[in-house]
Amino acid sequence: MTAQPPLHSYLLLDGAQIDGMVARIYGLEESPSLHLLYQQSAYEALAEVGPLLVAVRPHSELAQVFNQEWRATAGIWLESDAGEDDLLEHLRSLIHVCLDGDQSTLFRYHDPRIMALWLGVLKADERDPLMGPVKRIRLPTDSGAELELLRENKPQTFARYNDTPWLRLSQTQLEQMNQAKHACFDQRLLTHLQRFYPELLQGMDAAAQQQFAALCRQSAARYGYSAADEVTRWAGLLVELGRDFPQAPEHDVYRQLLEQRGPLPAQRLDNLIAELHCQLLRTDKESVA
Repeated sequence: MTAQPPLHSYLLLDGAQIDGMVARIYGLEESPSLHLLYQQSAYEALAEVGPLLVAVRPHSELAQVFNQEWRATAGIWLESDAGEDDLLEHLRSLIHVCLDGDQSTLFRYHDPRIMALWLGVLKADERDPLMGPVKRIRLPTDSGAELELLRENKPQTFARYNDTPWLRLSQTQLEQMNQAKHACFDQRLLTHLQRFYPELLQGMDAAAQQQFAALCRQSAARYGYSAADEVTRWAGLLVELGRDFPQAPEHDVYRQLLEQRGPLPAQRLDNLIAELHCQLLRTDKESVA
């Protein structure tokens, strides 16, 4: 009987979600074997905030920090029966995808929520070629259990990075994975609201909080605001002025500011907040008088 090659464990971490990721790893591992996936690619300028592959020993300090801090949103645990070079090249080949219309975009498959929506819904014969040299992927679930994705058959060849993506995603797949991106964004927004407007969330259950975060994101998008800092500031306007902002009859001055053609969108947002501050100041003066 032919001996099975040993399985080696790795973490694929998200540099965009872990502050000082490389320094943090060096603080946990004496001589880590790590690789920035955007290096040697068309996205090398983004290497520090892109995905990073690092070998990990089960029960090590690095493994413990991963399970405590990063497992839910900032990386995945994977195991491979191939050489590290083959694994690295295959993972690097997945950093971008081709969409309908032959448009290329970066692919954040190293986010565990996106990974679950991408590979977790596929049949084994569809999943095996995509996993390549990856034998097992361990993902968290909302229930606290673990979702295990297994490759059943080893591919004859492994993918290699090219400036033109070999992987394609359909519009349906893209929409499904956007759900994970929105969930991540909404949770970050709720963390901000809990810090600055705790009284707002006190009477809401988890479902109501999620609905309010989605309302903030969708309301901001209708007026062209989608960046995190823009939506955060827009949420503050909804908190102060109500969920029907800016369509309520008493919000006419805000609608006029939004409709101004001269200022850039960022300046219009500044103008809205300045007007809010002026109104709050007038209200304070009237209450004192």
